[in-house]
Amino acid sequence: MRPKRKSISSESLNLIGIPKKFHNAKLSDVSEKTKSRKDLKDFVSEYINDLENWQLEKGIFFFGSNGVGKTYLSSIILKHAYICRYTCYRITFANYSDLYTRVWSGRSLDEKTELEEKLYQYKGCEILVLEEIGKNIDSTISTPILEDLLRYREDKGLITIVCTNMTLDGVKELYGESVCSLIKGATVPIKIVGDDFRG
Repeated sequence: MRPKRKSISSESLNLIGIPKKFHNAKLSDVSEKTKSRKDLKDFVSEYINDLENWQLEKGIFFFGSNGVGKTYLSSIILKHAYICRYTCYRITFANYSDLYTRVWSGRSLDEKTELEEKLYQYKGCEILVLEEIGKNIDSTISTPILEDLLRYREDKGLITIVCTNMTLDGVKELYGESVCSLIKGATVPIKIVGDDFRG
């Protein structure tokens, strides 16, 4: 078992992609004013415990409207993953897709190699938080990119946490059966509802 980090810096959290406003996010700040919020908090607490004991088996498919806490909760999980010395990153799907397409347009071998290494940083990390799938306009380009990413991570036994406004039915409609099946097989679907989940 890898020893936990004793401290973490804002610079390190920036590097793994946690938004600055969530650097100090804590599970104890999540409201328990409704049963659904308490259940959600309990789920994340158990997930973090599995993470700390190296017993993770599946990722998470967080879905719900804007502002309900998907990024906040995934940032808490990602911070714990970093403390436990997992290789972990957060990226939006738009940024991942842009990086993916830039690899093929690299002007020199050095540039292409650098871009491939950056891409693999996300594609091959132990825990990836993938935000905002469904916001890409051209699904003919984004679908094979997303399928390639998810299939690679499934094949390697890597954990993916998806944060999106889309339901699984919406994913199937936009990206097709194959992508939807990959997500279903690799994640636990968690719907987040309600207003601001803090306080």
